[in-house]
Amino acid sequence: MHLPAPILAFEDVAIESNPQYESAIWNISFALGPGELLLVLLDREHRLLPLADAAAGLERPLEGRVRFGGRDWQTLSADDAAAERGRIGRTFAEGGWVSNLDVEENIILAQRHHTQRSETELLDEAATLARQFGLPGLPVGNPSAYRRQDLQKAGCVRACLGEPVLLIVERPTEDVYADLIAPLVNVLLAARRRGTAVLWTTTDLSVWDDPGLRPTARCRMFGSRLHMVPN
Repeated sequence: MHLPAPILAFEDVAIESNPQYESAIWNISFALGPGELLLVLLDREHRLLPLADAAAGLERPLEGRVRFGGRDWQTLSADDAAAERGRIGRTFAEGGWVSNLDVEENIILAQRHHTQRSETELLDEAATLARQFGLPGLPVGNPSAYRRQDLQKAGCVRACLGEPVLLIVERPTEDVYADLIAPLVNVLLAARRRGTAVLWTTTDLSVWDDPGLRPTARCRMFGSRLHMVPN
């Protein structure tokens, strides 16, 4: 019987360090199928890695391949790669907000670009997600007007909008573990039941030890290398 390709697969991937990262990655291999969650514990000294950018096809490997839905990112045309990224949701460790757009415009920007859904439909779904993440409603106004903690919650709304097939969550609970962990886990569990794969990176041992996450696999980064840890 032919098995479907993993949603995300790293095959002996190596990426050199550059000024935007704190470490290279070397010889990394893993695969994520529908509904699976890989939890990665980062070194606190090496938090900014090319792992998420490589998963989204934004960083070219020096060696190896990164496949999304069975397709090597490096073989896709620019248009095809952009369309595939429309199926990925992501929280950004460094925020990732477009400063000249309001928060609600940031949240629906990718879905407006990649889908034919109406703005009203997107805003309604975003408002529902915002309440699930503990916000009183959909944030409006410039990102500079909001606390970092509220922007982290809004970033989770942006990532989960549109039921992506892959979620990349980079250190989402940093400084807001108590407020965010329960709603985030609940939303991700629902997404995993729909078949979404999740790549979650963290430096927080509370996240690493949280039994509610139910990761399929757990890894620790030591410098530039990934080491599997028994569940």
